[in-house]
Parts: sequence; structure tokens; C-alpha cells
Amino acid sequence: MQVCPNCEKSNGPAESYCYACGHILPGGLPGLANTTIRLEQVYEALPPKRRWGTAYFDYQNRLELVFRDTADVLSFPVVNELVVGRCHDEQDVEQPDIDLTPFGAVEKGVSRRHLALIRQHDTIGLADLGSANSTFLNGQRLIPSERRILRDGDELRLGRLVIRVRYV
Repeated sequence: MQVCPNCEKSNGPAESYCYACGHILPGGLPGLANTTIRLEQVYEALPPKRRWGTAYFDYQNRLELVFRDTADVLSFPVVNELVVGRCHDEQDVEQPDIDLTPFGAVEKGVSRRHLALIRQHDTIGLADLGSANSTFLNGQRLIPSERRILRDGDELRLGRLVIRVRYV
């Protein structure tokens, strides 16, 4: 067993990352435990390890939205910035990139332009776009235009529409 120097949790002897905090463990770096090395070499030597709660979103990944109380799943890639909301008939107002109308968005209070998903390197950020019924991330209300990091396994609530986020 090895103890994480960051959070002091016990991990397996050959683990590269701490299961609790993701810190790099010395036991996962064979032959490097007693030498001084540059951190860039350590990070290049270890492949990213995806696990529940991770913020790492690779370019081959897709974002999957799983809607509570249904078996409905919406899957799509996130390349730059996407607006999530519901479509409408008004001519002069921009339509969202991701339409949640088929998932009960109108009845559950989702705004036309509810939130933005923003790709930044290997993470996805999100920001409420001043929606009428607010956006909640893991039960916490988002301040409009304030950017937050989205993680695998997070729960979003747009009005009364509850969505579980998965990175696949």
C-alpha cells in the first residue's frame, strides 16, 4: 500500500494516481522514486486516466445527457461553443444549437437560450445565459455568465429538467 502525499488516502502499491484526489503517486513511477525529475517528464509518461468526476474531456469524447425519469439520452461532440435551450417560432431570435424541446423543455421551464457549453482545451465549461428559471450544477445555482467546469457525472437542472452528464 502507498499513502497519497496530497490527501493521505491509502492506494494500491502499483497505482499511478490517487483514487480520491487524482494526485500522482510515486509507486506508479517505477525507477523514479529516488531521483529528481522534471514534472513535465512525469506528466508525459502517464496517460490520462478517466474516472467518474473527472473534468478531462478528450477530443474523441462525446457529451451524453441522460434525462431523469426517462430512458432518453442525447449524445453530441463539443468542439467550440454550444448553446443549449429550446427551439421556438420567432424569426429574429437565434435558435439554440442543442434543442431540448423533445425532452419536455417547454413544460419544465427551460429558456430558449438557457446555457452555453464552452470547450477549453481538455475541459468543458458551462455558463448560464440569464435563463428565467436558473441553471443548477450539482444543486448549486449558477450566477448568470459565470463560467464553471463541467465534470463527468455532474447533475444539471435547467428549470425543472434534471440531466445527468456523462463523458463517453
